[in-house]
Amino acid sequence: MRPIMDVSRWQGNIDWDNVKASGLVSGVMLRALGNSAKDAPSKPYIDPTFERNYRECQRLGIPCGVYYYCKAVNTEEADAELALLRKVLTGKTVQLPVAVDIEDKYVQAPLDKQTLTDIAAHALDTVERWGFYAMLYTGLYFGRDNLYMTGAALKPYDVWLAAYRSKKPEPGWPFGLWQYTSKGKIPGVVDAIPGKISGVDLSVPYKDYAKIIAKKGLTRLREGK
Repeated sequence: MRPIMDVSRWQGNIDWDNVKASGLVSGVMLRALGNSAKDAPSKPYIDPTFERNYRECQRLGIPCGVYYYCKAVNTEEADAELALLRKVLTGKTVQLPVAVDIEDKYVQAPLDKQTLTDIAAHALDTVERWGFYAMLYTGLYFGRDNLYMTGAALKPYDVWLAAYRSKKPEPGWPFGLWQYTSKGKIPGVVDAIPGKISGVDLSVPYKDYAKIIAKKGLTRLREGK
């Protein structure tokens, strides 16, 4: 299956017609929320390219999902992030998962494993209750060292695993999406900040997410949830 790419404001103004015409990707994960820099407390913001990227994917029939950068260190901060995510997702249709990105080495890594695992599970459960296919994004080593990846709290959720290498990783827990490079080259995607970003993230999907999500009706926010 063709890779899935993920994009954010770091990819700037994408030529989506070119992306579609290339036929090189099977879908796109769009960053919905960014967050504060380095060791600053969680202060989520709507990615400035999200609305345009979403509209373009819908116009061209490119399957898309979303992810948001979680920096929460307690459930109160998690709920504040989720409230903004809910606002962003209201009225939108997605064909791919909604991912909670847990990887912050400055504010989250110092937490004990159980605390961060509980925060991740809380966020994933909320996204799932909203009516989406919830997915955890994390790095190979971050997940190993900072989350109970095989514990009961996270076991129900699919994983999008980041590990930049040529051979499929074997972390000891299942994952459905493998982000294998940050240096992918896709026509229509250029560096927003030359010298800072050397390409675009690409991931191998091991499931037909669009088919699964369509069949289960997990494409839109459920009213009242």
